[in-house]
Amino acid sequence: HIPGRILMFFEGQHTIREIWMDGRKLPDDPDPRWYGYSVGRWEGDTLVVETAGFNDKTWLGAQGQPHSEEMRTIERYRRVDHTTIQFNLTIDDPKTYTKTWEAEPRVIKLKPGVEIPESFCVASEEEEFAKRIREPAARQTK
Repeated sequence: HIPGRILMFFEGQHTIREIWMDGRKLPDDPDPRWYGYSVGRWEGDTLVVETAGFNDKTWLGAQGQPHSEEMRTIERYRRVDHTTIQFNLTIDDPKTYTKTWEAEPRVIKLKPGVEIPESFCVASEEEEFAKRIREPAARQTK
């Protein structure tokens, strides 16, 4: 427990995302980060997280949709029951997309007792993935 913050721990890379819960506003011009700069608040039983300040090195979804450093997101998390979280995501990136859009709503089932395995990105594997999958896929859309 860290007062004023929520930390999200991710299986991939064992990375941590910090969400400020102390009432602060998003900075006007945050330094670009992999997970952006996030502030959260409670609206009833829903955690609302606003994020800005992403770098443009990541992509959206499994299909690899691009985004710019201007992307802003709003996430909504609501605990439906002991093992179920409802998740909604709104994406606004005027530099990349013509309108704000809603990602497909998701239901996340929690699995009590499951340990998070180690997962690391090895540079040589990333290079191979880029060469065999990402770059050919990008060429097909041009």
